[in-house]
Amino acid sequence: MKYHFAYRKGWLGNPCGLVLFKNRYHMFFQCNPKSHRFGPMHWGHAVSDDLVEWEELPVALEPDMPYENGNGCMSGSAIVADGKLWLFYNSMSNKGAETVSAAWSEDGINFTKLDANPILESLFEGSNVKFRDPFVFRYGGSYRMLVGAGAANIAKVILYESPDLLTWEYLDELVSDSRYGSVIESPELFELDGRWVFMIQSEKHLPTRVLFAGGEFDGKRFIFDDEFDPFFPIETGSDFFSPVTFSDRDGRRILLSWLYSTKMAGSSVLSAPRELFFDLADRLVMHPCEALRDFAITDSRFVSYDEGRLCVRFEGRTLFSKAYAVEPEYSVLEDVGTVELFIDGGRENISMFIC
Repeated sequence: MKYHFAYRKGWLGNPCGLVLFKNRYHMFFQCNPKSHRFGPMHWGHAVSDDLVEWEELPVALEPDMPYENGNGCMSGSAIVADGKLWLFYNSMSNKGAETVSAAWSEDGINFTKLDANPILESLFEGSNVKFRDPFVFRYGGSYRMLVGAGAANIAKVILYESPDLLTWEYLDELVSDSRYGSVIESPELFELDGRWVFMIQSEKHLPTRVLFAGGEFDGKRFIFDDEFDPFFPIETGSDFFSPVTFSDRDGRRILLSWLYSTKMAGSSVLSAPRELFFDLADRLVMHPCEALRDFAITDSRFVSYDEGRLCVRFEGRTLFSKAYAVEPEYSVLEDVGTVELFIDGGRENISMFIC
């Protein structure tokens, strides 16, 4: 791959956190280093100076032994606080219930799990309860945590507050809506150009599962710009999942996702890093980060506009087709087996494996 991170040792899952620590970018990701199939989940770890070329480091988190529940150290987030790099991850209780645990590091390489783990358990009881993907961020002089959840087939996002990253207090349900399925995954809240953006992954929304919403956040409640139908997609490709975002050295909001194909024998890489911003028409858009702009091309052998349809094709097969009244402006990032298409300045994105 030219500018996509691919894990060669074993199975690669979604990114779990992206932070700037000690002047280097640290990326964490789900992996199974012992097999090229899904299995006991670890947190892989890589570092970069430019978000394009990555150096793999030793595994950051591995499951406690004996390994009993089958899920290991699942998805979560990373944050830098008081000179330490903290990881928050989805763990499992001895009874098989989803919980939240934490680990920290002073050097960014060697991580220590908290003796008090798990630090959070689900508020809900029952057999169909989900509680996963903790996202921790600073708000004012304290911290907030979002947890994707579900109970009684209603998808939820739960909000907690902490003064120290160790003790957490329940604040509110920011989302509770069965339109998004039985669980919401990969929830994030972040400020962008003085406004708040809410990002989730819905198990029901197709063709893409990743959705965004704008609104106001006061530390305890989120007021959506559109209360009736708040979330909308930017990326509509079929192979785009579980994104994470962070602020780079220059304060730009960078997004990195999991490109995973169920059709191409589970092909899996991490997406090209992208910048999120509001365009001149006040729309939330996404296009390649600055380090990759020169790699984007406008004449791709895989992308064409014919008879009113924009198409992605490979070896005679049409993999994507959508009608547009006029040919849209677009740029393309091509890499080994992948196409990432950015339409109308990033208003719409289409990412997919082609082989």
